[in-house]
Amino acid sequence: MFQTAQYPNHSGGEETRQQLIRAATRIFLAEGFRAARVKEIAEEAGVRLSAINYHFGSKEGLYLAVLRHHGELALARAPLTSEIPNQSLEQRFAFVIHSLVLRMLDDSSECRLAQLMLRELANPTPALDVMFQQFSLPQAKVILALLQEILGPAASHETQVRCLLSLFGQCMCYVMARPLASRLAPRLYEAEHWLEEIDSHLVTFSWAGLMAIKASLSAPGESA
Repeated sequence: MFQTAQYPNHSGGEETRQQLIRAATRIFLAEGFRAARVKEIAEEAGVRLSAINYHFGSKEGLYLAVLRHHGELALARAPLTSEIPNQSLEQRFAFVIHSLVLRMLDDSSECRLAQLMLRELANPTPALDVMFQQFSLPQAKVILALLQEILGPAASHETQVRCLLSLFGQCMCYVMARPLASRLAPRLYEAEHWLEEIDSHLVTFSWAGLMAIKASLSAPGESA
């Protein structure tokens, strides 16, 4: 079971573990968890098949290790909170969007959490609950707390969650719909500073939307 799986933590063989995680990442992305074969993963990693059980306990343990690995890369690459003091709400919001864009779209990063989670969401496994509790929920709470500050006390929890989903949906669309979007407007992903342009657009677009929602909540007869 994914919920209780604890893959072995051997002191040696870290290079083998990393080789397996890299190979499994490519194969899980290409084929999904259920279709992926451990024999193919071991062969691509250049290790014995028994190394998967030795280091991770099972195919499930390896899959969870892959998800956790990329979750840790996302946290290290792009934290959601800034240590810069005295930032305005809009600056803090822009920092969050910047972090999400880096996590999901930066081709120079090894992190493939967005792509892996898109596959997981399309065909969920019990690993989804583990990732939700250990990664998604703590990160969502950070953004929800900021949204509460931005929208004010009139915004219900449901309103905040809708805004959270809208923010994530915009970012994920640039990942999921990249083959289509690049045909609609090739420059979206080919301009010299395309990441910065997407980042700037999402901040401007989303902040304006949040301000419109905040204004509607303070209007007579409106409720969250």
